[in-house]
Amino acid sequence: MAKQGTNSRTGTNGQYVVVRTKGARGSKVKFGSVTISGNKPSAGLVKKNIERSTAALERVVKRLERPGVDIRAKKDVPQFSVADGEPGVFIRRLNGRINRGRLVNGAFEVID
Repeated sequence: MAKQGTNSRTGTNGQYVVVRTKGARGSKVKFGSVTISGNKPSAGLVKKNIERSTAALERVVKRLERPGVDIRAKKDVPQFSVADGEPGVFIRRLNGRINRGRLVNGAFEVID
């Protein structure tokens, strides 16, 4: 059992929930039927976490911006792109065929 004024962790099947015990100061966050309580982080810790997440995002963006991303076509799986200069018109590539069309009630309809 946790001491008064501290946080403890309980869980089943590898899922943990931080439980606030009597006398602990902090905040609560609710995810559906699960409530997580804990002490608020210091301003310094928040600043460090923002710096770390910003640096991580910059690393990811650099990798995503590199040219040469190849999306390979798979049999019977269409690839769609937007037709330049034609609002609402899409290009569908499917099994070696290329069609222009529109989405009507959630279905692709070929246009001439």
